[in-house]
Amino acid sequence: MAVQLLETWLLKEQEKIQNKYRELNRNPLREPDILFIGDSIVEYYPLQELFLTDKYLVNRGIRGYKTDLLDHHLDAHIFGQVVDKVFLLIGTNDIGKEMPLSETIDHMTSILQEIARLLPLAQIKLLSVLPVNEGAIYKGTVYIRSNQKIQALNQAYRDLAEGMVNVEFIDVFDCLLGADGQLKPAYTTDGLHLTIEGYRVLSERLQKEL
Repeated sequence: MAVQLLETWLLKEQEKIQNKYRELNRNPLREPDILFIGDSIVEYYPLQELFLTDKYLVNRGIRGYKTDLLDHHLDAHIFGQVVDKVFLLIGTNDIGKEMPLSETIDHMTSILQEIARLLPLAQIKLLSVLPVNEGAIYKGTVYIRSNQKIQALNQAYRDLAEGMVNVEFIDVFDCLLGADGQLKPAYTTDGLHLTIEGYRVLSERLQKEL
C-alpha cells in the first residue's frame, strides 16, 4: 500500500513538472543553446553554477523518470529553434524498476530519433548512466541497481549511438568511481544521487563537450 501511494505521488509530481516545463517552453524570454534532459540526476544538477560557458543552459530533468516516460512526454522537454546541443542522461530508473534492456533501448531509439527530427541541427550527447555504490548502507536507495547492470545498459547505449549519425555516446562512468570500483562516497548522498562534489567532477568531464 505504501509503495502504491508513493508511486501515485511521484506520478502527480512528474505531471506537475511536465506542465510547468510546457508552460515555460511556450514563450521563453531566451531560447536555449543547450538542453539537459533526464531524470533526478539532471533535475538536481546546478548547471549554471558549475559550467564555465556563455551559452544558455536549460535544465529539463524530472525526478523518477524512466525512458518510457520521457518517450511519451518529450514535448515537455524539447523546445527552441537554435539548440546547439542536447545532453541526455537517463536509464538508472529503468534498471531500478526492472524494465527489460530491450524495452529501454526501444524507447531510447524513439527518443533519439524524435529529438533529431525536432532539432535536426543539434548535436545529441547520450551520456552513460552513472555508477552506483552497492554498499550495504545505500541498499534502500540503490535497490536492485548494480554497476554490472549499468555497464550492460551503457554498452547498449554505445552501440545504439554508433548507428546514428547525429548522436555521440559520452562515457562518464569511470570518472566517478573510487578505487573499489564503486561510486565514490564523497560524490554521492545516498549511493545513487550526486553531491555537489560529484557534480563538480562530472562537470569537469563534460566541460569540453559544451
